[in-house]
Amino acid sequence: MFRLFRRKPYLSIVMIVYKMPDQADKTLQSLSPAYQVGAEEEDYEVIVVENSSDKNLGEERATRHARNVRYFLRQETQRTPVHAVNFGASKARGSHIAIMIDGARMVTPGVVGHMLQVFRMNPDAVVSTPGYHIGRKLQQVAVNEGYDEKAEAKLLKSIRWPENGYRLFEIAVLSGSCQSGFFRPNSESNFIGLSVRKWKDIGGMDSRYDDFGGGNANLDLYKRLLDPPGVPFYLLFGEGSFHQFHGGVTTGTRSEERERVYRLLTEQDIAIRGEDRESPKAKPILFGTARPPVYRFLRQSLDKVHKQGKAEER
Repeated sequence: MFRLFRRKPYLSIVMIVYKMPDQADKTLQSLSPAYQVGAEEEDYEVIVVENSSDKNLGEERATRHARNVRYFLRQETQRTPVHAVNFGASKARGSHIAIMIDGARMVTPGVVGHMLQVFRMNPDAVVSTPGYHIGRKLQQVAVNEGYDEKAEAKLLKSIRWPENGYRLFEIAVLSGSCQSGFFRPNSESNFIGLSVRKWKDIGGMDSRYDDFGGGNANLDLYKRLLDPPGVPFYLLFGEGSFHQFHGGVTTGTRSEERERVYRLLTEQDIAIRGEDRESPKAKPILFGTARPPVYRFLRQSLDKVHKQGKAEER
């Protein structure tokens, strides 16, 4: 049974779940009004779409952290979250949506509030957050060295999460698709927001990405949103989404199997959108506040710009 809202929310967050009950539970806790700052419960809703598996999150657990959560369980016949994303977006009650194709991504406490601020200033904006992996290395590397859910639990305990969500930066590295930092083009975001009107204009997520985990569907969405000239693009550089280890296709499998999967996904991506698969060139407007744990990532981002400038001078 869905709870009644006193008014329509402004933002609808679409979160996809599959075989990750413990990780999704943490993500939902991080999206709850008790954790988020600068946003009221009535300002947003979280639409949880779960593709059924032998490890379901379930409605009771999905809704235990907040009253602004709506839960849908689907029977998916393909190994992709793309259809679940489009289904969830069709259920949005807000004028704007944020897409989380991977429900195993905890967020920092200012994500919702800052996104709402941007949309109130510029309803046509595209807003995203940088992505991180929990751990000292990218998880696709760390998994080959024994990194697992137990190791991650120790890291979270070491920062006493969820007491201060910004301490996640202390135990994380930038994800592979965000290695360029805050000032140069990246490839995707797992928390990307836009108006429902814009979502409909671009036709949502491309349903042709029907293979392992949706393949490059999220990268394709990011590029289609940010490639048009003059798009108002805001990056919440002081916030982030943090990937939890859950045995995912590209981050939780051993190198040999992962390379095989990557080849298949790349082949599908080329078949769908051709050879132009470079990151979008849109320059972000940095929005928000950088707290001390973010400083090292700011330095890394500036170093990358500096090195690029030197290389171009040669």
